[in-house]
Amino acid sequence: MLPASRLRPPSVKIPCNAVTDLGLVQDIMLSPALLVASESLPVVDIDNTIFLQALLFLFLLVVLNFVLFKPWLEVKERRAKRIGGALEDAVELRERAATRDQAMATRSERRREAEEQQLEIVGDARREAAKNLSVRKQSIAVEVDQARTELGSRVELLARDISTQVLGRSA
Repeated sequence: MLPASRLRPPSVKIPCNAVTDLGLVQDIMLSPALLVASESLPVVDIDNTIFLQALLFLFLLVVLNFVLFKPWLEVKERRAKRIGGALEDAVELRERAATRDQAMATRSERRREAEEQQLEIVGDARREAAKNLSVRKQSIAVEVDQARTELGSRVELLARDISTQVLGRSA
């Protein structure tokens, strides 16, 4: 029979020593006592403790449900709502920005049209004023010419009247 120190199950790690390691592994694998023990023990021992294990599992499931799962799911749901709300807010802000940009473009276009219309109106008013000014200048020039011709014919008469009044005698 092998000493107890050499009868370790294969799953336990044994400190590594290259010389003794190879012999120990061969001893464990070829040991007839281990082979007989592994054949006689069942892999899963089903007895009355399975009901106790099931009750403990259900109890642990209920406790963990209240302590761990529900709070975690609530936090996850709140986070999803917050992210969804943030995404909705982002979409709304983008729509507002697009609307604002469109309104600013419309306002700019209308302002440009108003400025063009204003320039057109001012240009028309200036042309009308220039036309009226030239008509008035022509009418004033005609009146001046008429006054000169009228005064030219009356110059002698006026000169006599003035000389009589200044000199006080009649000519």
